[in-house]
Amino acid sequence: MRFVGRAAYALFSWLFVAGVLVQVFLAGLVVVARRATWENHLGLGHSLAFPLLLMLISMYVGRMPRSVKRMTWVLFAVYVVQADVVIFLRDSIPFASALHPVLALVDFALGWSLARRAWMLLKSPSDSSLSPSAPAA
Repeated sequence: MRFVGRAAYALFSWLFVAGVLVQVFLAGLVVVARRATWENHLGLGHSLAFPLLLMLISMYVGRMPRSVKRMTWVLFAVYVVQADVVIFLRDSIPFASALHPVLALVDFALGWSLARRAWMLLKSPSDSSLSPSAPAA
């Protein structure tokens, strides 16, 4: 069951990273190319909660290391602030809403780091954090 959870975590983390990249592309279509509307960006942005929520579930099923769990919760918090808090401050506190694209960079960096770590944990034959000689965390 641990392998399945870790494989699911790796899959959902890479989907999240890909989604963030598509989000940047969609924003570019609106701002730079003027070829689209914000609806696609908005829809995909809220859809990114789905792989992120599945990451939260699969990290416990896969018994991921504590550091991965902590970083995933940080990613979730940053995502919520970016998608559901900062963007709505556009009219009342414009400078705060300017953090929206900055937090997208944080989402990408955390997601990329977690996806790479999940992939390495999935490929490793044994988990050193669970070995008998490793000190308890």
